[in-house]
Amino acid sequence: MDEPGVLPYRPAKPARGVGRHLRRVAGVKEDLLDWVPEERARYARLGAIVLNTGLMAALSLQTALDKVVDTNWLLLLPIALVWGFVIVSFDGWLIASTHGVLGTRARVFLPRLAISILMGAVIAEPMLLWVFQPAIHRNVMDHRQEELKAYESLLRTCNPESGATNPDAVCAGHRLIVGATPAAVQAQLANAIQQRDADQAKVDQISAELGKKQNTARLECNGTPGAGRTGRVGEGPNCERNRAEADEFRRDSRLGQRQADLVTLNRKITELTAQTKSAAQGYAEAVSAAVTEEVAEMRGNQRKIGILDELAALGRLADQSSHVLVAQWLVRLLLIAIDCLPVLTKIMSSTTTYDLLVSRQLETSKRLHDKGIGVAERGDLATDELRMQRTERELRAKLEQLHEADRDGRVRRESDLDAQINSLAEELMHGSDSRDAERRHQAGSPSGPGALR
Repeated sequence: MDEPGVLPYRPAKPARGVGRHLRRVAGVKEDLLDWVPEERARYARLGAIVLNTGLMAALSLQTALDKVVDTNWLLLLPIALVWGFVIVSFDGWLIASTHGVLGTRARVFLPRLAISILMGAVIAEPMLLWVFQPAIHRNVMDHRQEELKAYESLLRTCNPESGATNPDAVCAGHRLIVGATPAAVQAQLANAIQQRDADQAKVDQISAELGKKQNTARLECNGTPGAGRTGRVGEGPNCERNRAEADEFRRDSRLGQRQADLVTLNRKITELTAQTKSAAQGYAEAVSAAVTEEVAEMRGNQRKIGILDELAALGRLADQSSHVLVAQWLVRLLLIAIDCLPVLTKIMSSTTTYDLLVSRQLETSKRLHDKGIGVAERGDLATDELRMQRTERELRAKLEQLHEADRDGRVRRESDLDAQINSLAEELMHGSDSRDAERRHQAGSPSGPGALR
């Protein structure tokens, strides 16, 4: 028996303070841990590890949201804290579900470790980007500048200042429309020169033929002797006919109109020649302005650096340097290991006395539950048996009542039948007596049939 005023050795006095709340995060029962207070520190640190994992998850999501959402970080803090609470709850369940596990532990811990690694990989990535953020941002800016230069070079290649069309397949979708090209004006000038040369040749041919006809008429009119000429001076019939043929040839060949069209065409060629020079200069300026505008639009689309930009930049840095590749994987694995620490700590720890107590309490609870179920089952069976006996007794009582009622009815029916029989018998007896009396009366009366005889 304990001495008055002396606390018992076991269970120890319940603990108070921060450690109790940390152990609650790890799913520890304080009343059971009071029997092994030496393990309070172990489980308090385990709860702190779970809490640290949740804080790291909250910081990771805060970092990721800050890269994705363009707003004040204070507005994102509640969302990050909710995520941290979810991770703490889940890790706490992973740990609490292993309390009391004895014997073979691999099948219990391996699935939990796999889940922790998956969650750790998701949580570690934003933190990894935050660690390498300075180098990542420099790489993103350099890569964007290279993209702008490459885009500008592509546009200038696909849209030369000469206005010629680049047939390369890479230029599909990158050709700019900035008005008439010098090539188009040059093509018009070439067509005009070709038309002028053809018209000039036709005019020269007609002029030569007309000159022959006019020379024939002049020689005839001058009386110059020769083949086919009369040799007579003056305007004779042949002279007039030759002049008429020359005039008719001029009209039919439309030499005057052709010469006027040729003058117009030469004027157009002069104008197109001047336009070719100005078009080349203006088109070059228009193409340069259009390219500058397209590049400025692309630069405008390159706004805040996002998480996808940082992931791509980290990949480029890893491809460029093996040191970066090794460093990023070391940091990533370290962060994943930190996120897996609750389960890893439980795996690396041997079976504790608290685990044994939990296991025993579970076994005891199971046995008590089995006993309770047995008692409840027997109680329910006894109740059902009593209810069945009561029902059978009520059934027998009702059957006896029915039998008694049937017997009473049968007796009443038999009594009524006897009464009816007796009544009929009496009626028959009274009827027979009255008929005998009547016969005797009739036999002794003088007015009867015998008296008449």
